Amino acid sequence: MKRFLTIVCAIAFTGAALSAQNGTEGKSSYMVNVGYEKGYRADVELSWSNRSLWGISSSHGVSFGNGLYVGAGAGFSAELTRNTAASRIADNVIDPEYSYTPQSNWKGSFITPVFADVKYSFMKTLATPFVSMRGGAIADITNAGVRLFISPAAGLDIARFSIKVGYEYQLGIWGHLDGQNLHNVKLGVAYTF
Repeated sequence: MKRFLTIVCAIAFTGAALSAQNGTEGKSSYMVNVGYEKGYRADVELSWSNRSLWGISSSHGVSFGNGLYVGAGAGFSAELTRNTAASRIADNVIDPEYSYTPQSNWKGSFITPVFADVKYSFMKTLATPFVSMRGGAIADITNAGVRLFISPAAGLDIARFSIKVGYEYQLGIWGHLDGQNLHNVKLGVAYTF
């Protein structure tokens, strides 16, 4: 958790410094809600869900100047879960010569989401609430599977930064978790360019 907070703070301070240098009409662009600026927009988001899934994603699209943003994106996530079989074996072995590495206690799973992204900011003020919806497909690289997902969220835009809480529903359509569904609570912090 400390690493995640350190990364978020580093991005926040870097973004604030860069935005303060690019002033428009005597005002710092850092002090503007970018959801209402018309034109191309991109963001980078760090996310956490399900106690062990950490991800980074980027979305690129068009802001219509009225709070509506429509775009598409992709990302990469890694999940570390406890390998209970290896832990059970290690706990049951009495041989003092037996040792196991931390790698045998943990197994990693790597996934790549590709999605459509829609977001609406309610006001033009510096800090404004928003709602968003992401939907698309997730390729599970480690376990060879594909899932569809939909993820509604709500949050707060503060100048170029966004903080959000969402729900993610996934449905397995091929390979790993075929026919099974997953429910996740998802937290995210984003910086908009």
